Amino acid sequence: MIALATSSQTELYLAAAASRDNNSFERGEDRPSEAPRPLRILVVEDEFFISLDIKELLETLGHVVVAIAISADEAVNIASSERPDVVLMDIRLAGPRDGIDAAQEIQSRLGIGSIFVTANTDPETRKRAQAIKPIAFLEKPLTEYRLRHILADCR
Repeated sequence: MIALATSSQTELYLAAAASRDNNSFERGEDRPSEAPRPLRILVVEDEFFISLDIKELLETLGHVVVAIAISADEAVNIASSERPDVVLMDIRLAGPRDGIDAAQEIQSRLGIGSIFVTANTDPETRKRAQAIKPIAFLEKPLTEYRLRHILADCR
């Protein structure tokens, strides 16, 4: 009973399980439901308010935003140091390189996939992006519903 007063969930669970018959775990009964592990996500977006909105959406869904990058080079550097689970990549970025270039480098060097985010993409750009086999394409504006479903496949 003293173990029930501690703050350790393991001790609480073990104390509660001790009152059941010894075979309940073997039969698969009363297993604690495991919440999916939050994803560590790098957001690459050069528009400040959009990046804040995306960060808020991701955190609402229970994920961790490891950083926000505003250029392709910054995205590659942050991905190398932070090793996110996935990159949410805007295709059009300020600077000489776009999000497709950054996603290609991150995927080839680090094995980290990207979800492309874009407001509009011409057929040639979309074809170029599809060539690197992204996880998905999401159109702006992002919604919690679409983001939740795409990220569920990344776990």
